Amino acid sequence: DEEFYELHAAFNGMADKLQYQFEKIYLEELALKDANIMALQSQINPHFLNNTLEIINWEARMNGNLKVSSMIEALSTMLEATMNRAKVQLIPLSEELSYVDAYLYIISQRFGDNFECKKQIDENLLSVKVPRLIIQPIIENAVEHGMNFHEKGRVELNVYRDQNRLCIEVMDNGVLTGKDKDKIRQLLSDQSVQDQPSLSIGIRNVNKRLKIMYGEEYGLTILSNAQGYTVSTIT
Repeated sequence: DEEFYELHAAFNGMADKLQYQFEKIYLEELALKDANIMALQSQINPHFLNNTLEIINWEARMNGNLKVSSMIEALSTMLEATMNRAKVQLIPLSEELSYVDAYLYIISQRFGDNFECKKQIDENLLSVKVPRLIIQPIIENAVEHGMNFHEKGRVELNVYRDQNRLCIEVMDNGVLTGKDKDKIRQLLSDQSVQDQPSLSIGIRNVNKRLKIMYGEEYGLTILSNAQGYTVSTIT
């Protein structure tokens, strides 16, 4: 009787464990199915949005609202950059700068005379291939940072060659606080940062991609210049 009791207990334990495994596998399959659906949606939605923007743009032009039309075209250009239909990793610098121009146009409409941007670009470098979407996230961070310190934000974009290196320098008129510097050290290292906003994720992503593609001596630096302004340099 005691042996039958132990056998019965072992059988029940095995049955419970099997039931748990079946339920676990079922839930994992449901989660994977949901993840696949979300991935599919993320691929469809940008295309749907882009097509919708084209329709809205056509309506705006038909009604003579050229300002709205120009903003829609700029937004469509930025969306096209994120979609990367051709799955190309490297693009000409000129194309990368067109995404920056689209973003800056939208920002200029948002802030009006309270925002100013100056650009100094070596045109001999426009055909150089660069990773997609490495400048716009840095420009966006500079805009937000500068506007936090002043009623009028100012950003300068300089693109130049330093020996065999391409340097993309973004300066804003914001000041790096001690807290900012600590956060930057975390973002540009392998340290984990809790509750990262989208701008922080963009900075970390750009730096990480550059280091993976070109080596540890390349990437992103964010420092204060002699005037106390903030300078982000992509190398």
